[in-house]
Amino acid sequence: MFERLYELGLSDEAIALAQGMLLGDRSGLSTEMVSAFRTAGMSHLMAVSGLHVGIIMSVIWMGFRPIEIVAGQLASVSLTVQYVLGDLKRIVVILLTACYVWQIGAPPSAVRAALMLSLLMLGWMLHRSTSAWRCMAFAALVLIAWDPWTVGEVGFQLSFLAVAGILLFQPWLQSDRLPRWFRLVLLSVAAQWFAAPVVAFWFHQIPLLGWVQGLLVVPLMPILVSLLLMGMLLPSLHFLAVPIEALTTWMGWVAQGIGCVERSLLGGHLYFSPTWWEVLLAELLLLAIVLYLKVLNFRKCST
Repeated sequence: MFERLYELGLSDEAIALAQGMLLGDRSGLSTEMVSAFRTAGMSHLMAVSGLHVGIIMSVIWMGFRPIEIVAGQLASVSLTVQYVLGDLKRIVVILLTACYVWQIGAPPSAVRAALMLSLLMLGWMLHRSTSAWRCMAFAALVLIAWDPWTVGEVGFQLSFLAVAGILLFQPWLQSDRLPRWFRLVLLSVAAQWFAAPVVAFWFHQIPLLGWVQGLLVVPLMPILVSLLLMGMLLPSLHFLAVPIEALTTWMGWVAQGIGCVERSLLGGHLYFSPTWWEVLLAELLLLAIVLYLKVLNFRKCST
C-alpha cells in the first residue's frame, strides 16, 4: 500500500521522509539528512512514536465520524444504540492501531504509545478515570515481559523518558495563562529535557536548539501525516503532492537550519561521553529541579 505514494509523483526525498514518519524506516534517507535531523533534535519524527500513533488514531477516529453521525441520526430515539456505536468505534480504532503497530515491526516507542492511548480509551468506555502514569507503567511492564532485553534499547529509554518529562510538565502545558506558542516550545523542552542525558550517552551530543522544531515542525505533523495517509488511500489525487513536497522540504530546511545556527554559535557541536552513573545522577538532578518547580508553583497557586 505504501507504494501508492509513488503514483502521486513525489520526489525520492519526500518518499524517504514519508517512510521514516509512517514506518520508522530511515534506509531511504541520506547520511547527511539523518545527521541533520539528529543534530536538530528531530530524530523522533523519523521514529514512529506517540506523536505519530496519536495522529493516526485521530485520523482513524475522524474517518468513522460520518458513519457515526448518520447512524446516530437514524437511531436518535435510542441513546443506548448511540453509546454502543461509540464503543464499537473505539474498539475498531484500537484494533486498527494495533494492526498498524504490528505491521511496522512493533518498535518500543509505538507499542508504548498504542498501549497508553488504548488504555485511556478503554477507561473512557468503562467510565473510569485512568492515570497516564499508570498507563505508562503498564506499557513498560508489557514490553519488559515480552522482551526483557528491550530495557537496554535506546528507543525504549528515550520513549519513556520523553513521556515522563511531558507528564511532569503537564500542569504548565495545560495552563491557559501561557500562550499557545510557548506551550508548544515547552512541550519540546519537556520531552527533550529528561531524554538529554541518555541522548548524550548514546549519541555523544545534545540538540541544544531542539526546542525550535517544536514550534516550526511539530504543529504541522498532523497535516503532513493526514495528507500521506490520504495519498496512500487515494493515489489518484495528484494535487496532494504539492503540499506534501512543501511540508517535507520545510522539515529538511528546519533541520539543516538548526544545525547551521548551532555551528555558527558554538563553532561545532558539543560532544559528551557520560557514563551510566553520570546519566543516572543527571536524571535525578533534573527530576529534583522539576519537583522543586512544581512545589513553588503549588505554593504560588495556594496563596
